[in-house]
Amino acid sequence: MTEAEIIAFVHAYGPSDLGRIRFDWNGKHADELRDPNMGLRCAVCEEAVKDFSKASDQLIRDLYIELARASKETWSVYKNFHLFAQELLDRGVTKYLLDYAEGAMMSFDTMLASGRVKVSDDQRAEIGDFIERELRSTSDDRTKALLEFARGRFAEKKTNA
Repeated sequence: MTEAEIIAFVHAYGPSDLGRIRFDWNGKHADELRDPNMGLRCAVCEEAVKDFSKASDQLIRDLYIELARASKETWSVYKNFHLFAQELLDRGVTKYLLDYAEGAMMSFDTMLASGRVKVSDDQRAEIGDFIERELRSTSDDRTKALLEFARGRFAEKKTNA
């Protein structure tokens, strides 16, 4: 794709475009690993980080999750993964908290990289309140695990942000 086509993709991204950036793994590792969407996904990431305001919430969320899925199998993490994690939380600290936790918990690399986010004390309090409400109302074990991870990551810490 040309740079203009990548820019157009970022601007016009919709749910039907997920298949073009989805981690499409062949089930192998090391030199045999193949993901035909990696090139476009990386190019879209590089374009998005130039100016996140040009990317939709859906694109940021989808890239974050697909980068995390790729990380699990490539045994590495995209160099700007933390910027997508930060952008996701900036766009809705509780709206996207479970998505953030899902990506962060995908691999050791994503856990470390996603830990580079900064939240304010007000956001931390909002996260804590959200987690407590959700834990009282959910019976889903996976959701509970995501919430517990987020609690461990954000609870009780004070920041300078």
